[in-house]
Amino acid sequence: MIIRHMRPGDYPFLCSLWSSFPGNTMTAADGPKGFDRFLERNGAHCFVAEGADGKVAGSVMAGHDTRRGYVYHLAVEAAMQRGGTGRALMEAVERSLGEAGIEKIHLFIYADNPARDFYERIGWTWRTDIGVMSKVLKEGSEGRSP
Repeated sequence: MIIRHMRPGDYPFLCSLWSSFPGNTMTAADGPKGFDRFLERNGAHCFVAEGADGKVAGSVMAGHDTRRGYVYHLAVEAAMQRGGTGRALMEAVERSLGEAGIEKIHLFIYADNPARDFYERIGWTWRTDIGVMSKVLKEGSEGRSP
């Protein structure tokens, strides 16, 4: 397995991968144009894992606002799970954001997402002292209803 930067041509496979995961929400921002915009701005922090066959087996996207980093769409094909692929992808994101001077990283995850245990195993903390408020600015961007 190799970890490399995500490329625009990865989109069709990634969209299929992300859509297949329980607890993951796809919105209008995840369309081809939104994907390209995100990569244009944050490509240094977006990675894929390729298996020995050269096919993409996992992904993670991240970006930052110069103060905090944000992680999106960590996903690993079922056959590659529990083999270190997710951990390697998260290490790549943490390293790239750290090198960019980011001191703290956040991710948004539904409370019932089965990946929560994975994140806790690799050192992430479930916070109960803060909440998230959202406002939809564009129709089709709602994702899962609260």
